[in-house]
Amino acid sequence: MSASAAGDIFTTDRFVTHISTVPATKGQTVGLFLRERALAATLAKPSPRVVLMVHGGFAPSVVAYDLKYKDYSFMAALARAGYDVFALSHTGYAPSPRPLMDDPCNVDREFQHELTPHVLPGPAAPRYPYKLISSRSEWDELETVVDYICALRKVERISFVGWSTGTPRAGGYAALHPQRVDKLVMFGPAPYFESDAPPAQYPAPGAPMILQSRDFLLHNRWQDHVRCDGQLEDPAVCDALWRELMEVDTLGAQWGRDGKGIMRAPNRMNFGWKSNLAKIKAPTLMLIGEFDNYAKRVEAWRGLGAGQRLFIKVACASHFMQFERGRHLLYRAAAAWLAEGAFEGYSTGEFFADASGKLSAQKA
Repeated sequence: MSASAAGDIFTTDRFVTHISTVPATKGQTVGLFLRERALAATLAKPSPRVVLMVHGGFAPSVVAYDLKYKDYSFMAALARAGYDVFALSHTGYAPSPRPLMDDPCNVDREFQHELTPHVLPGPAAPRYPYKLISSRSEWDELETVVDYICALRKVERISFVGWSTGTPRAGGYAALHPQRVDKLVMFGPAPYFESDAPPAQYPAPGAPMILQSRDFLLHNRWQDHVRCDGQLEDPAVCDALWRELMEVDTLGAQWGRDGKGIMRAPNRMNFGWKSNLAKIKAPTLMLIGEFDNYAKRVEAWRGLGAGQRLFIKVACASHFMQFERGRHLLYRAAAAWLAEGAFEGYSTGEFFADASGKLSAQKA
């Protein structure tokens, strides 16, 4: 465990003991990385308001939610709003264990071209010919971490923030353990998975690892979806994001072409998202940027079973809302929802937020 203070916010990094259910490491004791950020006054409370942030498919929690650049840390924003904020990195994401991911042969064939010929001389068969992690193994990790947090902070329930693939991770836990979940905030939710059922063969055939290059992340996935003036308030945040991604993955930083580095992520067996959405009971706030593959992602809103639910379509925002101008609305809305189950006086309904953050009623 390590602890530090930056200004008025205390940061503590821990590794939570977990018995792995990842097929490749099943039964082994591992340490799951968990960061905590909170004000001293918050930590002094006997039962603080606790939030667990769950990352998406590529960026680990310390980058997705705690970017060390200007005011771009979502964790810091919630901590200053009075929350005891935790962020977990699942297996396969630094600084948590990354089993079988140091071997370039274990990269899925679809992505091996990113490593040839400077890392791999040519196409290679995976030494472990299966996908690495699953929805089930990640719900198990969340169960361990939530139990740890509840015991640490002496609370019975916590709230969740999920981004992208973090939404079926957090949402699946909420469906399985409703008694542990106070409120949910989901932004940029994942579209429905191909199947709601686990793979017929488990683990599923494949390879443990997938990759994403700097150019693909920053251009194809992000900057190609920056489509209005002022959406990207500070273009330098793109370089800051990639720099921190490479700082937490020193091997990926060496594997990239032309010295740019590359993102490594576990190949996942995803299932259960559609059925779990219908089972969620916790009050849920969902936000989707208008430039964020909107037609597919809004399926998650339509399938949500929670009675108390608020939807906001965010103008001038992409899948990377927390690093754009839309972060101001995101931070405010999340803090309010987690405290009150309402935002701007609304606890249910469908709304559009214009570039200034003003809400107007709409149909998703």
